[in-house]
Amino acid sequence: MRRVKENKQEPRGLIVNGIIGVFIALGITLALLFVLSIFVVSGWLPEGMMGAITVVALFLSSFLGARIAIRRHRTRALFVGLLQGAVLYAITIIGGAMSPAPALFGAWSLPLFLAALLGGAAAGFVGAGKKRRKV
Repeated sequence: MRRVKENKQEPRGLIVNGIIGVFIALGITLALLFVLSIFVVSGWLPEGMMGAITVVALFLSSFLGARIAIRRHRTRALFVGLLQGAVLYAITIIGGAMSPAPALFGAWSLPLFLAALLGGAAAGFVGAGKKRRKV
């Protein structure tokens, strides 16, 4: 009987791919918030919507960053997406704590947490796809 070598990825691949996804998501978040802040300053968007805009930007960037991490890792899609969303939220909170007017646990903390996790989880569900059988 011939032994078939299993295609297992080492844990380092999960960490490296997750970090790549987090930094891509962070870059997307900063770019979206920069563009949307220009809209707020120019008067096209009301300033009171910045909290909701931040939540939407974090969801979209978490989805896209997790999607890239899942494509690179190829296994455990939901776990990779949730992990990427949790790390993205942690980095976002740490960055918010370093701001001149820190509001570490304000009114938007829970929606930001849910947006980051749900964006990663949505990418996990989309990225999982159907299992392919070898015939």
